[in-house]
Amino acid sequence: MALNNPSNKPEDDKINNNIKKPRLITSALPYVNNVPHLGNIIGSVLSADVFARYCRIAGYKTLYICGTDEYGTATEIKAREEHVSPKQICDKYHQIHKQVYDWFNISFDYFGRTSTENHTKITQDIFWKLYHNGYIIEEEIEQFYDPEAKIFLADRYIEGTCPHCNYDNARGDQCDKCGKLLNPLDLINPKSKITGVKPILKKTKHLFLDLEKLQPVVEKWVESMHNTWSENTYNIAKSWINIGLKKRSITRDLKWGVPVPLEGFEDKVFYVWFDAPIGYISITADNLDNWKEWWENPNNVNLYQFMGKDNVPFHTVIFPATLMGTNQNWTLARTISATEYLNYEGGKFSKSRGTGVFGTDAINSGIPADVWRYYLLINRPEKSDTDFKWDDFSDKLNNELVANLGNLVNRTVTFLNRYFDGIVPNLNSKKDNQKIEHINDIIPGYKQHISEIEELLEDTKLKEALRKIMEISSLENKYFQDSAPWKLIKQDKSRANTVLCVLANIVKDLGILTYPYLPDTSDKIFDILNIDKKNRTWDNLNEISLANHKINKPKLLFKKIEEKQIEQFKKKFGSKATPADLDIEIGEIIEIKRHPNADKLYVEKVKLGDKIIDLVSGLVPFFKEDELLHRHIMIIRNLKKAKIRGAPSEGMLLAVEAKDENGNPKLELLGEDLPVGTKIAFEGIKQKPKDVITIDELFSLKPHVKNGNLIIGGKLAIANGKYVQTKHIKDGDVY
Repeated sequence: MALNNPSNKPEDDKINNNIKKPRLITSALPYVNNVPHLGNIIGSVLSADVFARYCRIAGYKTLYICGTDEYGTATEIKAREEHVSPKQICDKYHQIHKQVYDWFNISFDYFGRTSTENHTKITQDIFWKLYHNGYIIEEEIEQFYDPEAKIFLADRYIEGTCPHCNYDNARGDQCDKCGKLLNPLDLINPKSKITGVKPILKKTKHLFLDLEKLQPVVEKWVESMHNTWSENTYNIAKSWINIGLKKRSITRDLKWGVPVPLEGFEDKVFYVWFDAPIGYISITADNLDNWKEWWENPNNVNLYQFMGKDNVPFHTVIFPATLMGTNQNWTLARTISATEYLNYEGGKFSKSRGTGVFGTDAINSGIPADVWRYYLLINRPEKSDTDFKWDDFSDKLNNELVANLGNLVNRTVTFLNRYFDGIVPNLNSKKDNQKIEHINDIIPGYKQHISEIEELLEDTKLKEALRKIMEISSLENKYFQDSAPWKLIKQDKSRANTVLCVLANIVKDLGILTYPYLPDTSDKIFDILNIDKKNRTWDNLNEISLANHKINKPKLLFKKIEEKQIEQFKKKFGSKATPADLDIEIGEIIEIKRHPNADKLYVEKVKLGDKIIDLVSGLVPFFKEDELLHRHIMIIRNLKKAKIRGAPSEGMLLAVEAKDENGNPKLELLGEDLPVGTKIAFEGIKQKPKDVITIDELFSLKPHVKNGNLIIGGKLAIANGKYVQTKHIKDGDVY
């Protein structure tokens, strides 16, 4: 069977050197079972929106496609939690996503969903072509099954210890700590993420995509993209190729999904990773009769895809392999623009823990959408992870948007209204007896600056391009200040005319340049300048076109945010520690010695269920070394690592302290009667430990013992189904 033979060199953006090739733009389909947070938004839809808006004003025929990814285990589980059908869950969250993206001014041409007839039809058609071309394998496998929930578990719904790095919360498909791809059978001590029970293995028959057979053509295509994709994107794809592609299951034992049309598999659906990317095609087909002119036209259409880095393997290897295996001439990605992660104040966004800002929070914040857009884009994690920080958010709003861009537009427009009756004056300067038509004729280097912005946008380096745009605003502020038009208006009216004409036209340019990033602000600038928005095109940059033009009165573009507001936001959206955040386990002290630099501290080695850690404790006043050796102790495993007087400490032991009858402190170690490796849970909640917690977060939960029971965060501690109780101290604080 002959396969597609992708070109080694992507086509140029122009056909016949004068017609720009149409651009097909996608952003990763957001999963439908939750509200998108700021990291989700910048990782795909907002980044793609900036590029799509730029392409439109630069004269490219542009189609921007996205929609909600609606099938799979997560939707079924969410529906079970909310006691509704999967369809009702999808309807609910599709509307929430659409509301959030509409508010953020995301300019999709079509925002659809994957639970449509077209999606089923196209997915099944692609499957049949793969099947008939010999790229589908049938096999019986053993798969993890949750006996309590009575469902087979998708790989990401199995958790356990990573066999490579010993990370406790590795998923069945991947370890988020070391990044290695996993098979759920590799996990140590696997458990169901849904119920927490140990899953059992059951035999079931599934279909697989034979990626090993497809590897040669995929590898050739990846190599052809070496100089087109970002280095990080290419390296991720290449690492998969180098390891060697393996067959990958494309079916699941679920009811909510695209039905498998093959005899003997009627009770199964396609795995969501297989059908979800096909959603780009089906959403286009839902809205355009000529969808094949976009998706089966690689020589005349360039495809740009935006996503977070975790989606890169699927878009550079698996989805292209799926399309290539059909032996059709599909449009494949010319550019993959992938971001790293946006974190929140040093931690992760978490809806369950109330940590971070989600789309609906931004809507209700009272802060305009353009401010959120600006901060996310100027902080876009293009090369490494970045953090959303409220103090930085405040600084960028007040000192960049207000003091730079907003101030410039307001000063220029106010001056024109005060001294020129709102009419942009004509130029009264000439250079070498030539008529001045371009700003670059007066401010050398201006055209080059715009060219650099265009080059960065073409290369999807959105953050750098925005910085350059803000530099133009700074340059104009400097030009305003250096020219001192308030003096020129009295001393040299001709020169004042020139300066204000140039300033007005730079404001016009900023209205064009900011449009991809700050569409509402751009609209305001064009309204203030009284310009028809159809003139908001890339070709109109650097042109002096506003001479003798009547403008409107000034309006503030941005308002400063006060420190009091920021403190309120910090409190509202800050991390709230819960007992579920804690990773607590029983360990054994296997080695102990006095700290060389502290009289009251011991340095210990503690054996846990899967590893040995170093620990520093303040037990010298209470116990001798031989009294502690081989004692069982309760350890906070995910406490932030520290060096205490020069010695490393990878956790914290818990003990309850009280006063004896003479008022002297007494101490009881917790967990002494429990076996090594025992995990501590809490009544009524499911443990979802953070990667790291701080000592402040721990003590904000006020751990203590009351009536002999260990209580943290108001919840009773449980080990092996029984309450954790003390022997001697019945009431006291835990340290």
